[in-house]
This record gives sequence, C-alpha cells and structure tokens, in this order.
Amino acid sequence: MKKIFTLILVIMTFALHAIAQGQMKTPLLKELYLEYSQYTETSGRHRAPMRMDNIEAWYNAESNSINILYDGDATGEVFLYLNNNIIEYDSEINTSFQISIPGLYKIEIIGETWIAQGYIQL
Repeated sequence: MKKIFTLILVIMTFALHAIAQGQMKTPLLKELYLEYSQYTETSGRHRAPMRMDNIEAWYNAESNSINILYDGDATGEVFLYLNNNIIEYDSEINTSFQISIPGLYKIEIIGETWIAQGYIQL
C-alpha cells in the first residue's frame, strides 16, 4: 500500500511541476485586435462599412517589435502612440515598429475613408 501511495505522490509532483512551467511561458506572438470605423461624408450620404479583414497587427516578444501586415491595395498611414503620445509614424501600412519601454501602446491606421485602431499593454 505504501508503494502505491508513494507512486501517486511522485506522479502528482511531476504533474504539478509541468503545469507550473507551462503557465510561466509567454507566447512569442501576440495578435492586436483592430477596430475599424469609417468617415462620415459631409453630403449626408453614408456608405456601407468597408471590410478590412486583411490587415493584421502582431507583437513579437522575441524581437520586441509590432508588425503590421496588409495585402490589399488601399493606402494609409500608421501612427504608434505610447500612453497617448505619438512616438512613431510610417507613411505605408506594411511596417514594423521597435518597442523599447513598457506601457500602453496604441496603433492607429488612417486610410482615405477609414480608421483602424488597436491597443496593447506591454
């Protein structure tokens, strides 16, 4: 009976150790969810919302960078804010920004008739 109890105790010890190590690991890539909105026209006519599913924003923990990927043909500008202060800008949507200090980052992508925004706390 003591052998079975000892075997169960050893198995539980290894299982708890594996669970604790699994919880300590952080993912290398973290997706930023973007919210899209469209400009309203001053003429009173409103266009249907534009779907921009092909813009992706990711934080890469290994290289400490935020990468924005877009495979469409719309043009736009990308702004990166840290605690509501602009710190980076790029005139093209496909871009990458290096992150050096922790804080609340905001990505704002401005197109001709739309805006996409996303936040990440690092």
